[in-house]
Amino acid sequence: MCSRVETPTTPITAEELESIRRSRRRPSLTQFDYLHLRYLVRDLSATMATLQPVQDVLDVWCGSRPYESLFPAGTRYVGLDVEGNPYGVADVVSDELLPFPSESFDLVLCIEAFQWIPDPPHAVAEFRRVLRPGGTALVTLPFGFEYDRIIPESRYTEHELRALFAGWDEVEVRENGGRLVTWTVLTASIAAGLEQRLPRLTRPLFAAAYGGLNGLGLLLGKLDDRYSGGHATLPMNLMLTALRPRD
Repeated sequence: MCSRVETPTTPITAEELESIRRSRRRPSLTQFDYLHLRYLVRDLSATMATLQPVQDVLDVWCGSRPYESLFPAGTRYVGLDVEGNPYGVADVVSDELLPFPSESFDLVLCIEAFQWIPDPPHAVAEFRRVLRPGGTALVTLPFGFEYDRIIPESRYTEHELRALFAGWDEVEVRENGGRLVTWTVLTASIAAGLEQRLPRLTRPLFAAAYGGLNGLGLLLGKLDDRYSGGHATLPMNLMLTALRPRD
């Protein structure tokens, strides 16, 4: 799942599925959420490269499975999602979290979905249960985005995430984009809301506007990385990795 890319409400075609996957895995400069996804994919790729080789991966609330291609051929990749998911690519569909035997996986992913989990401590305990000793939990979730008043959705600071994973080994939390990236994405998101209210003929104009804004955001993001300091922060996204203890 992804927090701000629209989720279809009806089953989709294979072509539509591939388009959605591509927009999340290799976002275009003319997407309003380009910087959010660019930083997310960049840091996911970098983090995957540091993990020990894994054979069995669980993707919790897998959506369209856009990040499965980050893993080498031969990896057993299991997608879990809830009833009503329109993508139709989950291996297991269940409202139970997590319907798997203990110590079944080397890696548990929860990408841009943890914010919707109603009982976070229980979810973290389940992540730990289904991981083998030394296995990794990798969780990403939005911080700087607006949220929907209708759908319950949480926000977590780094301190809250670390508290949830207390007792795990090598707990690390990193930011995927700083305050200037957040500013850029939110500005583009406001424009995207306006685009939805206007005729389709205006879409090329908005695509051009997103391209210019995202180009500026790339420059601002580099400046933010180089010159930001102090303790205050407003990240676009947070990414946590933690290891299940071996004992």
